[in-house]
Amino acid sequence: MNPDKLVEQITCELGFEPTIDQASALQTFARFITVSNSRTAMILRGSAGTGKTSLAGAIVRASARVGIKVVLLAPTGRAAKVFSRYSGAQANTIHRRIYRERTFDGTEGVFELNKNLFKNALFMVDEASMISLSQNNSVFGSGRLLDDLVQYIYNSSGNCRLLLIGDKAQLPPIGEQESPALRADMLRTYGLQVYECD
Repeated sequence: MNPDKLVEQITCELGFEPTIDQASALQTFARFITVSNSRTAMILRGSAGTGKTSLAGAIVRASARVGIKVVLLAPTGRAAKVFSRYSGAQANTIHRRIYRERTFDGTEGVFELNKNLFKNALFMVDEASMISLSQNNSVFGSGRLLDDLVQYIYNSSGNCRLLLIGDKAQLPPIGEQESPALRADMLRTYGLQVYECD
């Protein structure tokens, strides 16, 4: 896929001339999605009102037109609904997509990491600043959501990629000084080549 053609498609879906920063983000996205190394991730950071959601929606629509399978995720049900509305595609919570119930003892179940059956898919996660790395007493997987998300996406032979979208000015998850999912150095510890833009 030609990166310039992809940028052109996304810009067309955007419906307006992108700002300098948005144009830079589109160029970064095109390099990220077309590089041959599948162990890549991208971080798209921006404050409220900078056009992250508009850009994400345009990426989703253009990706569908050029044959890229996109899976939309968010940390909460409300964020998933907002993401669905702006992108025109269905979004799920991260938990719903990556975990499956292993046991149920009558009060609450225990959930383990599901198997990623997607091939050549782009996983886009909105409101990524809410994704925690802190160990907690969760009944979900390892209890470290970022670890589980990365493992789910990359521990398969499906050639999948991860795009994290968020605002570093938002409060980080409880127990964190800053949001680990929006830090390139953190994602590199998983052996990922990281593309980032603000």
